[in-house]
Amino acid sequence: MKRYFFRAHKWDAVNGLFGGQKDFDPRRYETYEELEVVQQDDGRFSVWGNFAEDTDLLRDTRKDTQGLFAAVAALADEVVVEED
Repeated sequence: MKRYFFRAHKWDAVNGLFGGQKDFDPRRYETYEELEVVQQDDGRFSVWGNFAEDTDLLRDTRKDTQGLFAAVAALADEVVVEED
């Protein structure tokens, strides 16, 4: 499993991951200090909005059939690899 943290490129990640949604409103993501994407070994991923002391699940774990995460992964400020 890998954890990708987006701070400096948070808005690029928000737009890449959620911008195509019909009800997209960028103001929804203003309160988060960073976006965290957790990528499973089988390619599924989830997206979390992180505060100083808490997190919100923004996208439940599922496959990246549209290549959304693949398009923004290189913009991550930090990548942490976790071994099972």
